[in-house]
Amino acid sequence: MKNYIIGIGGTGAKCLEHLLHCCSAGLGPQNLWAGMVDQDEANGNVSKTKILLNKYTNLRISLRNESNHDLASKSNLFKTHITSNTDAVWLPMKDANPTLEDLIKYNLLKPEVKGLMDCLYDPEELKLNLSEGFRARPNIGAAAILSTTANEDDIFWSQIYKAIDAARGGEEVRVFIISSIFGGTGASGFPNIARRIRQIQKDKNVSSNFHLGGALMLPYFNYEVPDENMEGELYAKPEEFLDQTKGALQYYAKLFEHEKVFDQVYVTGWDPLTKLPNFKFGGNLQKNPPLFPELYAALGALRFFSEDNKIGEVQEILHIGKNDSDDILWSDIPNVSSNLNSKTNISKLIRFAFAYNWMYGPALTGSWSKIKKYQDENWFKRLIYKNTYNPDTKACEVGHEQNQEIISAMQEYCQDVLTWITDMQYSTVSKTDQKMDLIVSDFFSEFNEKGNSDRVKIKDKLNSSEKNQFNTMVNDNKNLKLLNIMSNICYQKIEKDQKGLGVFMDILFRSCEQ
Repeated sequence: MKNYIIGIGGTGAKCLEHLLHCCSAGLGPQNLWAGMVDQDEANGNVSKTKILLNKYTNLRISLRNESNHDLASKSNLFKTHITSNTDAVWLPMKDANPTLEDLIKYNLLKPEVKGLMDCLYDPEELKLNLSEGFRARPNIGAAAILSTTANEDDIFWSQIYKAIDAARGGEEVRVFIISSIFGGTGASGFPNIARRIRQIQKDKNVSSNFHLGGALMLPYFNYEVPDENMEGELYAKPEEFLDQTKGALQYYAKLFEHEKVFDQVYVTGWDPLTKLPNFKFGGNLQKNPPLFPELYAALGALRFFSEDNKIGEVQEILHIGKNDSDDILWSDIPNVSSNLNSKTNISKLIRFAFAYNWMYGPALTGSWSKIKKYQDENWFKRLIYKNTYNPDTKACEVGHEQNQEIISAMQEYCQDVLTWITDMQYSTVSKTDQKMDLIVSDFFSEFNEKGNSDRVKIKDKLNSSEKNQFNTMVNDNKNLKLLNIMSNICYQKIEKDQKGLGVFMDILFRSCEQ
């Protein structure tokens, strides 16, 4: 089965961030192509997800290499083979400083057509610089997206054509789209890209094996807009989100009544709305925090891709709810399938990230002269020395540059995981009566709710007392201690196909589950 996911706009990019971490934890399908759509190419959330996607793919390539370092096929760590285009983001309008006026060649239009455009768009909308997105104007975004040519020569759309061709050849294909129902890029892209995909499917006479799903994010956050210097500016106004949503839902109700656009739609919102501290028009300063409802959308996508999910002929609209209390608990996180427990896998990834970042990563970092002090320890002899030993040089090569690059990249990724879960827990409930009770993070991190890109600071080092709080970090009553993990890694079975650093990485990951 081939799987494709498209994140539209800033919300779509943020949902992909959650999905990538879930795939690291083993919750994803075997294979997945990932792409994003955003006119605001420099958007901070889009850039962040692009960087995370590159980290994921590079680490997976390094650790699933049959000749050097191999986690082996049974390992759930970085299970999903994720691919993307060289540039993972598709820009509907590729020119520098594009405007709608330029796109429709306004000055060359006949007078009567100009009059129509003047009725549909304000002068400010026609002249708006769209290099930082559609500024919560889906009418502009729709025109931009529909005016582009979706042909096989376009690097983004060529993937859709390949997907539909694969379905025509008898292979099952699933495509999933994520966006917000409010705003500009997502609101305009979700229905129009979906309908264009269906049109390509129709043009190619593909009537089976192809399934289209989507996650539609209703309002789940708001923010305060500063009073100064905003007169005459076009921007996303949070007080208009609910009215926009009401109109959009009426549109989708009529659309879905007459046209089967999606096989499954996952609808997610949040009440009370999360209060974000920073307002930015767009660009690299727009770096909103990861929020819990986006995890729902990501898990909805993974459920859609699950082989256990049998897709029928009738269009399904699915929604989800948490418990009635103000507390957000592990029990509020749905499973991907009967065989994939979200809580188990995500908590295992968090424990792995902690143990690697403060215990084993530092021990494996540096030259052999520094690392060799661990050579008599059981875990090191069994998992590192034996699997990085070069019989030609008669030396353990864990300190060699190529191996150190993998060790360093994994530590950087583990810090990303810890930052992600900490930021999500604090930011989702900030300035509300809710409480998020998934982990305890204050002993290994500091949180600045007024920060933009640096809200969470992971501590460089932990003292013994802080490390001993590991067993209380994840609120799941397992009481798993670092000593338990040190014991587990000495006895976990090594799979026969595992090699190099892949042996240690997988054993440590599996040891983080009781």
